[in-house]
Amino acid sequence: MKIDLHMHSTRSDGRLTPTELVGVLAQRQVSVASLTDHDSTEGLDEAVEAAAAHPGLRIVPGIEISASHPTRSDSDVHLLGYFVDRADAGLQRQLTALREEREERGLRMLERLARLGYSLEWERVRELAAGASIGRPHIARAMVERGYVATYKEAFNGLLNNGGAAFVGRSGVTLEDAAHTIRNAGGAAVLAHPLYVEEYETIVPRLPDMGIVGLEAHYANYDETEQRILFDLAERYGLLPCGGSDYHAMGTENEALPGADGPPREVFEALERLAGVG
Repeated sequence: MKIDLHMHSTRSDGRLTPTELVGVLAQRQVSVASLTDHDSTEGLDEAVEAAAAHPGLRIVPGIEISASHPTRSDSDVHLLGYFVDRADAGLQRQLTALREEREERGLRMLERLARLGYSLEWERVRELAAGASIGRPHIARAMVERGYVATYKEAFNGLLNNGGAAFVGRSGVTLEDAAHTIRNAGGAAVLAHPLYVEEYETIVPRLPDMGIVGLEAHYANYDETEQRILFDLAERYGLLPCGGSDYHAMGTENEALPGADGPPREVFEALERLAGVG
């Protein structure tokens, strides 16, 4: 049984529409998948509707909320929410505010890039986002398009990455705020890709007190040693070892495909129980 609890569509920074993504999931025989677009639930209805044509596929309503780092102003952290009620007013208020902040941050990052000699047009970044929640990946794509960098990843090497020369930190939603919003929307909160989080060793012990029930340990880009570190942390602090591919359909050579890595059935069922599903 393939379970994948982390992927993105064109409603944030993925390259496939929700319907196209569901087609890939069905082709790869994924049984349970969660669409977790950044700060947006706008693709969920389309994904659920598309999945109706594939009886063996279940779509879990998800979200990936961008939050400020608890200890570092030059970094941020992402929190996944599963089984959220996408009609919840509090959730949608927070997501609207986050999308507005994304635009402000994007403009400020373009200003910093310009001072560093990388001039980009804001309208082009908006076009690349195509109405989705604007993020650093759209800026990275604009940089590749202009020939400033050869690859998408190169844009994050010292420029757009956390703490990079053009990075602008968050000032709004805290990690605890995001967890509270997810819980109030009927969901279960899980820390996304912990090894990408600055000072994750100091954050993980605090997760249970914030109402966060899991962390991503099954993650296609982690090697066996990295996964073991996270399995041990999850066991030590009573967290569920969740995870997925973090699929964006970027088409890069080493991109993990849906279903490449994810939690076993018993972890998913425990996540359901914690969210009060069933």
